Amino acid sequence: MTSKFDKSLILRSFEHGVLRGGVHLFETIDSTNSWVLAEIGNGRDQPFVCLADHQTKGRGRRGRHWLSPPGANIYLTLAWRFELPPHELGLLALAQGVAVLNALKRIGIADAWLKWPNDVLVAKDKIAGVLIETRGVSAAACNAAIGIGLNYHMPETIVADSSLDWTDIVGVLEQPIPDRNLVAAMLLHEMVDTCRRYQQKAMAIYSELESDLVGLNGRQVAVRRENLDETTGIVLGIAQTGELRLLVEGKELRFNSADVSLTAAKNASAPGAEHADH
Repeated sequence: MTSKFDKSLILRSFEHGVLRGGVHLFETIDSTNSWVLAEIGNGRDQPFVCLADHQTKGRGRRGRHWLSPPGANIYLTLAWRFELPPHELGLLALAQGVAVLNALKRIGIADAWLKWPNDVLVAKDKIAGVLIETRGVSAAACNAAIGIGLNYHMPETIVADSSLDWTDIVGVLEQPIPDRNLVAAMLLHEMVDTCRRYQQKAMAIYSELESDLVGLNGRQVAVRRENLDETTGIVLGIAQTGELRLLVEGKELRFNSADVSLTAAKNASAPGAEHADH
C-alpha cells in the first residue's frame, strides 16, 4: 500500500520560508502544472509547490496525455520565478532532468539516464518525465511551472499509451523500498537546488550537467519535428543552449524541439529508448 503524501515529512529537510507560497497537496486534480500556472496568474508568492496523488488530465509535452493513476506515483510541479532573459532558459528542462537523476541516485538507482529533451529512462523504459511551461515572460524575467512525473509504483494493469514502456521505483529497486514521501522530498530538494544554481549561473551550468547529457552521444537517431519529415543522423551532443546537435550527411544540424528515437538496428548496445512521448 502506497503511503499518502504528508506535508510535514516532505518539508522536514527545508529551511523555514524557502517555499514562500507553500506546499499544496491534492488527492485529485486535473493537472499540477495547470493549477500552478493559474496560481502564478493569481499572484501567489513564489516559489510554491503542487503535489497530487492523482491527475485526471495530466499533460506531457505538446499536450500529450500523461498517465496519472491514483495512489501510484509522484506528480509534482514547482513554481519558480527566474530573473533571467527567456533565451537563457534553454537548458532548464535538461537541468531538471538531471535533478531527477540525482534524486534517483540518492535512493539507489544509479543507472538511470537522461534522454533529450525531457525523458528519464532506466535501460529502455521510462521512469520519469519533465514538462516546463512559462508565464509572465518579459525581456528580463519569467515564471516557470516545472512539472515532473515520477513513477513510484505503477499498477501492473496500466498499459503505456506511447511507444516507450514504463518502469517504476518499486520495480527497479531491491527491498527495502523508500517511502513515497521521502522520494518526493528528495526530488523537490534537488529541483529547488537546481533552480537556485540556475538562477545564479544559467550560462555556466552546462559544465556541471555535461556528464549527464551524453546518453545519446554517438548514437544514430531519427528526429521528427512537428508536421515535418523525419531526419536521421548521428548525435554529436547537446549544445550549451540546450539544442540537440545532429550530424546529417556531413553537416551539423541543431534541434530545439523534436521527438527522438534510436534506430535500433544500428544501436543494439545503446542504453535504450524509443519515441519520446512526453
